[in-house]
Amino acid sequence: MKKASVLIDLDRLKDLNTGLGQVAYHLGNVISKVDEDELQFTLLAPKKFKYHFGRNVDYETVSLRRRLFPALCKKYDLWYTIHQDSKLFPAKGSPFILTINDLNFLGEKKPARAKQRLAILQHKVNKASVITTISQYTADVVKANLHTGQIPIHVVYCGVRVEEFPDAVRPGFAPEGDLLFSIGVIQPKKNCMVLLEFMKHIPENYKLILAGNKAGNYSLEIEKRISELGLGHRVILPGLISDADKYWMYTNCKAVLFPSKFEGMGFPPVEAMRFGKPVFASTLSSIPEVSGDKAYYWENFNPEYMAAFFLENIRAFYSNPDLPQILKQHSLKYTWDENANTLIRLFKSILFDRPF
Repeated sequence: MKKASVLIDLDRLKDLNTGLGQVAYHLGNVISKVDEDELQFTLLAPKKFKYHFGRNVDYETVSLRRRLFPALCKKYDLWYTIHQDSKLFPAKGSPFILTINDLNFLGEKKPARAKQRLAILQHKVNKASVITTISQYTADVVKANLHTGQIPIHVVYCGVRVEEFPDAVRPGFAPEGDLLFSIGVIQPKKNCMVLLEFMKHIPENYKLILAGNKAGNYSLEIEKRISELGLGHRVILPGLISDADKYWMYTNCKAVLFPSKFEGMGFPPVEAMRFGKPVFASTLSSIPEVSGDKAYYWENFNPEYMAAFFLENIRAFYSNPDLPQILKQHSLKYTWDENANTLIRLFKSILFDRPF
């Protein structure tokens, strides 16, 4: 029997150090190892990634022709894209699965700009046969803000994986003391500013590492406030850090702090739990959905309340030796193998009219 052809758009491999770049990499790595009798996968990837994942899958190279003249390109039985901002589409008539990771721009952009972004996304939704989202929270936001009609929407959680570096050494930016870790692009949506006043209300032995891309004005505001509060020796912004440094920080930190306002899914809490580390997070967006009752949630951002809540619960956490393993077990709900298996079931439900 001839296999059904499935194209997976991994164009974001071009930005390997971004969140979507990592999603593309891990999905490509797992899919390429699947022994599949009914589906033949083709990875749409930048030229330098051709054959990167081996020859168990086919490859199509990202091209201007594919972007501008899809009708002249090879056709597939099914097309799957990992994010809503892709500029690559199948020829008309091919079933198309569109992944919407988040609609964070609704809270980040000015109304006119948000409306424009929404209109662009609506045009893509109109082409979709099926929509996937990376959390139920995102699915609900999509239903509330886009016209999806009879298009099915399915939640497919991303996998989470942290590269292991057992020989990693203490990074030069990490001071002595009890380290608290927060990682993510330094932007207003991540709400890092609230952690500065919080640090003023907890003991001096605690030091905070705010890691992530710090290009932009918000990081300058953060650094200015650190100076005003006299926290230069206790709050460090190292910028982007290496995978080895990230592994060391998760291994050696006392807790991970995640006061973010907008998340499609939110990887750092799950990453922290993979290492058995307690997570202190906001109650906003998808974070409670993904972390469940395994995180400690700040109900508001009053610094004195945040500090008292943190100190009470971190003591309780480290007095119970069973909790790290409970967190690790929870984090294993989100693996790339599970993500790939779910997607394959979805592909077959569409191609062969089977239940999903």
